Amino acid sequence: MKNTIILIFIFFLLLFGPTGCTSFLDVRSDSKLAVPTSLEDYRALMNSINNSLAVPEGEVMSVDHYLPDDEYDALFCQTDRDLYRLEDSPMIQECDGSGGWALAYGNIYRANVAIHGVEAFEKTNGISVLSADVKGQGYFNRAINLYELVQVWCAGFDPKQAESTLGLPLKVTYDFNEKTVRASLKATFDLIVDDLQKAATLLSDQQNNIYWASKVAAWAYLARVYLYMQNYEQAKVYAEKCIQSNFKLLDYHHVDGGKVFPFNVNDNSEIIYPRFLTTAYYSISTDVSRMDSLLYQNYAEGDLRKSLFFNKKDNTFLFRGDYGGGGGGAFCGPTIAEMYLIQAECAARTGKLNEASNTLQQFLSYRLDKTISVSETKVLDQVLQERRKELLWRGIRFGDVKRLNKLGAGITLKRTIRGKEYLLPPNDSRANILIPQKVIEQSGIPQNPR
Repeated sequence: MKNTIILIFIFFLLLFGPTGCTSFLDVRSDSKLAVPTSLEDYRALMNSINNSLAVPEGEVMSVDHYLPDDEYDALFCQTDRDLYRLEDSPMIQECDGSGGWALAYGNIYRANVAIHGVEAFEKTNGISVLSADVKGQGYFNRAINLYELVQVWCAGFDPKQAESTLGLPLKVTYDFNEKTVRASLKATFDLIVDDLQKAATLLSDQQNNIYWASKVAAWAYLARVYLYMQNYEQAKVYAEKCIQSNFKLLDYHHVDGGKVFPFNVNDNSEIIYPRFLTTAYYSISTDVSRMDSLLYQNYAEGDLRKSLFFNKKDNTFLFRGDYGGGGGGAFCGPTIAEMYLIQAECAARTGKLNEASNTLQQFLSYRLDKTISVSETKVLDQVLQERRKELLWRGIRFGDVKRLNKLGAGITLKRTIRGKEYLLPPNDSRANILIPQKVIEQSGIPQNPR
């Protein structure tokens, strides 16, 4: 009976998630709908497959890869075409499944149900290791979905302007009748950090199931979030906590490059938490999208990633370095490798150049077939280059461009389609993509300014 209840609940949530009629999420309330009540119900809710799917729009716009003109012409979804060419899209057309906004807020809704449900359960039954862990999953999932949304739909984080910058609608209950308003960017990040810190307190140190978030996963996202917020001291603290955990760098010298996809989730010591970009957009399919040739050339001879990440096809290059093994959406979760790069960047930005150089060299010893020297005076630039090469196709680059441009990097994104250039200059408002028009009409929240 309990399984039936949870399946009915999830069915209705997914059914109405993209197409219903209320404000921020488009999920319709039904007073007759059976809802989860037991701890196992809430645990099952947090095991929903959608909880492992991430916002893909930033990767569509990242320009680290491109479509040949004939593949671009074959795009069937206008939203995909708009995002790919870096132009505004009202997102009125769904592509191959829900876009990031509906997906993420659906995940947030489930997290809210679990958090409040477990709290009510604990008042009657007391706190247990399981109840704490399930509630921790709720806080963790709410935080990471908000973090993915904020990088795509909001301006890059500037500590001096965050209080007066538009953030996201923050939903912390499952009340459909609650008025939807946009919080400030500061309030949005305050909630993300608070949720992750709560999750880190509640979650188990290790999980039997790799798809169930651990304490280390919460630390990894705290490292990501603090880096984005320019809080380098705290980002470094959490990256180091991850590095000192049981997760270890994968030595690329021992990876079998003869396989079509050399990597997989279940046999990879550095994957902290498996997460995958939803396959809503055909333009980021690794089957058809090609690697940017200039970026490919940045992989020097002797860089093991050059052969493990790419296949040559008709003088172009296909990406095969997906940690998910090439099945479904591309892997975008945190890894120990990313934590080394965060530690090195934060050390460099806080004047610890020797530490940054040593950390980067240690990381590169797992990626290159020979030892190289890392100049302390140029270590930050080299860390950022390695970050781009290591974290390719992981939904990270677009957020990196926004945060680096806030620091004066001056990065312009560019795509060329049939000889015509499409540009997204640094700090352009179009980098904060339009909230789906249906959401604006139903909720009355302000649209991103243009």
